[in-house]
Amino acid sequence: MIKQFAKAALASAPGWSIASLLRRRRDVAVLMYHRIVANGGPFEGTERGTFREQMRWIRANCRPIRPEELSHPSGPNRTRPEVLVTFDDGYRDYHDNAYPILEEFRIPSVLFLATSFIDCPGLIWTDAVGWAVNNSKRKQIELPWDDAVMSIADLPARRRCISACKQFLKQVPDADRLRWQDELFARLEAVPDASVIERQMLTWDEVRATHGLTSIGGHTHTHPILSQVSRERADEEIRLCTERIYAETGTAPRYFAYPNGRAQDFTQQTRELLLARGYELGFSTIEGLHARGSDLLAIRRQPTGARTLGDFAMLVAGR
Repeated sequence: MIKQFAKAALASAPGWSIASLLRRRRDVAVLMYHRIVANGGPFEGTERGTFREQMRWIRANCRPIRPEELSHPSGPNRTRPEVLVTFDDGYRDYHDNAYPILEEFRIPSVLFLATSFIDCPGLIWTDAVGWAVNNSKRKQIELPWDDAVMSIADLPARRRCISACKQFLKQVPDADRLRWQDELFARLEAVPDASVIERQMLTWDEVRATHGLTSIGGHTHTHPILSQVSRERADEEIRLCTERIYAETGTAPRYFAYPNGRAQDFTQQTRELLLARGYELGFSTIEGLHARGSDLLAIRRQPTGARTLGDFAMLVAGR
C-alpha cells in the first residue's frame, strides 16, 4: 500500500515536480507502444482510455519531443523531462485509436513500419503464432521442436503456450523459424489466413493521413530478427523497407526500430547497414532511459504495460 501511495504521489503535479528536479537532466524517456485497442478484439494492447490518460499526463508534466531532438537537442529542460513516444510494427489502430489522441494533445510520435504487411494484408509472425494457438480446436499440442506437450485448454494455458513458442522461435535462424512455424500451425490445425482475419495493419492511405505529427521509421520489410539472417538478407530487408516508405510517403526514413530489439537481436553489422542506408537513429527494446550522448544506434526504450498512472509515472521517471 505504501508503494502504491508513493507511485500515486509521483504521478501528481507536485510529486512529479519534485522528482523532476532530482532526475538527470539529460535523460529522455522513449516510450514503446504497439497496439492501442478499444474494448474487445482478438489481440491485446494498451486500452484506448488508458492511453488517453497517459498522453494527457505527458502533456501536463513533460515535454514531448520529435525524434530529431535526440541527435540535435534543443537544450536541457530541468523541470519538464523530455519524452519521445514510439509505436512498433504499423498496426491499424494507430490511425483509428492512437493518432486522434496524439492530435488532441499535440504530441508527436515515431511510427516504425514493417512494410510488407502494409503492402499486403497478413499478420506479423508473432501475431500469427498467437492467433493460431488461440483459434485451435485442440486441447493440447505437441511442440514440433522438442515434442513437449502443452495444454491449450483454457486462456492461461494458451498464454503460456504462446509465450513458449515465441521464446523458442526468436532464438533460431530465420529459415528454421519459418519451418518450425509452419509445422506448429499444421499441428494446431489453425493456419492464419488473411481471408478470415480482419486487417490488422495500416494501409498506406492511413499512414499518409497521420503525417502531421508522425515521423515514419523503418522496421524491416517482413519483420525477421536481423541477427538471425545473413548479411545479404538483412540488407535486403532494410533496403526494401526504406524504398517502400520513400515511394509511399515521399520522405526517406531516418529512424529504425530493430525487430524484437534485444541486445542480441542486432549487431555491429546491422548498425553499418543502417548507416549505409541513411539512418541516423536505431531503437532497441533494451529497457531504460536514453542518456544524452549515448549510442544513437542502440537507443533504450521503456515498455508501456503500466497498470496505473502511478506505474506509468515510474516508467517515465526511469524508476
